[in-house]
Amino acid sequence: MSRILTINCGSTSTKVAAFDDDVLLAKTSLDVPLADLATMPKVLDQTGYRTAQVREFLAAHDLDPGTMDLVVARAGTIQHVRHDGAYEVNDLMVASLTHAPAAQHASTLSCLIGRDLVEGTGVPVIVYDPTCVDSVDPIAKVTGVPGIVNLPVYHLLNPKAAGHTYAASIGRSYADLNLVIVHLGGGVTMAFHDHGRVADWIYDDGGPMSPTRAGAIPTRLLADFVHTSGMSHSELRMFLAGRSGLAAHLGTNDVREVEARIAAGDAEAELVYRAMAYGVAKGIGQLSVIRAGQVDQVILTGGIAHSEMFTGWVRDLVSWIAGVTVLPGEQEAEALAAGGLRVLRGEEDLHPYDVYPPGYSSIEELVARPTFLA
Repeated sequence: MSRILTINCGSTSTKVAAFDDDVLLAKTSLDVPLADLATMPKVLDQTGYRTAQVREFLAAHDLDPGTMDLVVARAGTIQHVRHDGAYEVNDLMVASLTHAPAAQHASTLSCLIGRDLVEGTGVPVIVYDPTCVDSVDPIAKVTGVPGIVNLPVYHLLNPKAAGHTYAASIGRSYADLNLVIVHLGGGVTMAFHDHGRVADWIYDDGGPMSPTRAGAIPTRLLADFVHTSGMSHSELRMFLAGRSGLAAHLGTNDVREVEARIAAGDAEAELVYRAMAYGVAKGIGQLSVIRAGQVDQVILTGGIAHSEMFTGWVRDLVSWIAGVTVLPGEQEAEALAAGGLRVLRGEEDLHPYDVYPPGYSSIEELVARPTFLA
């Protein structure tokens, strides 16, 4: 029997679960309110806050992290890798995420919290199904600026699990289908899964706004905003990726509150929320063309997929492309634990993490010369 702890930091919550093999022992979602997030302007500022929340949960359930066989964390903003699956959390990964993260995103904290919890115990920590697996069609990475290559970033863990769930429900294999899968969370990403491989994607800065993200903005307008905002480079990145979207328009990142306001007759809330659903539908349409409309199913998953209002608006706009399946919530804890269990049983390889951020060749350089994102 293997005991596994999973840690999954999202933009507005930290999801923690403990398993004996595939049997769930305890699970929770620890909310991080917008007011508290506002006091921690950089993602790394949240490390102590979230770690304390996790420790309280573990203590309340009499779970000692030092007795775990494995900690499996959601992969953060590491550099691009070639394979999905499991990667060891080593000193290079920790130094890269601490001193030169590829982006500011709360997922980065998952493995850092895991390492902190088991420090000195010898319990291994891994990440599973990173958001930065580069399996996409080369044509998808070309931009209008020769010096800018659009490298893929997208939610993989929960959407891939949703793809497997949907395929099993119709007696098919995930690897046999063309699926457009949308992850509706604090950030919204979507991808075209071509027979088990992500062929193209839309990241949370290239599609619709979300509870905390700005989404795609016309470059001329963004250039003007950057010029007049008075924000530093780091502040702009954090604003666009953490304090925009619903939070900027409506002062909340909680879609339940937005829907309550709509029910009470708030026309502005309805317009902004509909605009978010409209953007999701446009993204689905955009992705559907890459295989000339050969889409077997559209799948909506993630926390916001619990909303019948929101998914109904999206369904109304895209059902002509393919059938729409809603798999609300997420199976990420189960997917993390299952991946970790396969590694422990020797059924799946554990990949070494050996990719340095651009411009670095040693951990010492990372510590001595952190980037503006650190």
